[in-house]
Amino acid sequence: MLDAATANLAERTSGDRFSGHESFPCRYGWLPKFYDLLVRRPEAVRVDEQVMVALGIGRNMVKSVRFWMQAFGLMVDQPRTDPAATPFANWLLDQKNGADPYLEDVGSLWLLHWRLAAKADLAAWHVAFFQLPEKEVLKRYLLQRLERHAVSLDKKLSATTVRQHLDIFLSTYAASPNAERASVEERLGSPLQELGLARIVPAGEKEELIEFSRGPWKHLSLETFIRVMLDYWELAAPSDKTISLRSLQTGFGSPGLTLRLDERALMQLIAEACAVRPDLFHLSDGAELQAITLLTADVRKAKSEVGYV
Repeated sequence: MLDAATANLAERTSGDRFSGHESFPCRYGWLPKFYDLLVRRPEAVRVDEQVMVALGIGRNMVKSVRFWMQAFGLMVDQPRTDPAATPFANWLLDQKNGADPYLEDVGSLWLLHWRLAAKADLAAWHVAFFQLPEKEVLKRYLLQRLERHAVSLDKKLSATTVRQHLDIFLSTYAASPNAERASVEERLGSPLQELGLARIVPAGEKEELIEFSRGPWKHLSLETFIRVMLDYWELAAPSDKTISLRSLQTGFGSPGLTLRLDERALMQLIAEACAVRPDLFHLSDGAELQAITLLTADVRKAKSEVGYV
């Protein structure tokens, strides 16, 4: 059963990254354009001028684009080897055979969001999705929670660094309440704003309230949910063939937490997944056992069966 494995996952995932994005949220068009450059000329992605020309961005944004490519799990960039696209990046963004080369399907955004929340080890994501049960919080309270998280990690960070990191998190998911005064590029925002996971509303003088939405989501397809569930399964316990419904709801990186699904919505999606793919999943919903059993050899085989990587 997966409960113990998810506990171990939470222990080894600290959410200790507060920087790297260079104070820019990911923008529309960045990921497909950078991927195209990466597969055509991998050596060029380390040359600022080449990235600037290919993406039409300023020099101060180049490091940010590289950061987001790695944070979304689209690029591997290690010393002494050329940068390379990941299998997920090729599956998603390949111009000829990719599932969604221009990120036009909201399902692709859910998959990118899951990777960012569950695998990128970003502090604000760690706190907001896995430590914060509240549906509404004042921005200053969320900032205090993030500051306490930094202290718990023995990180000596400036107040500016923590505040900028929180601002990047919020800009990723929510449009600014002053969007009408923003530049054209800023108004385009981050593609993940389409998910509707959060919004910022004024709350009195110099106060802002962060409202976190919760599913069910009309724009979350069953196909996308199955992919996220298998991603979580592979992350938490790739050799385990049984996963508890509790883990799917509350485990670190789980669909329940990352997709902000209430229990009823999650259970409905699980039941539909088992009904549509009885060759892959079996649901046990008895008094003693509430779990899904994988009917393939392993989770990698299940991903292959649904046309995923």
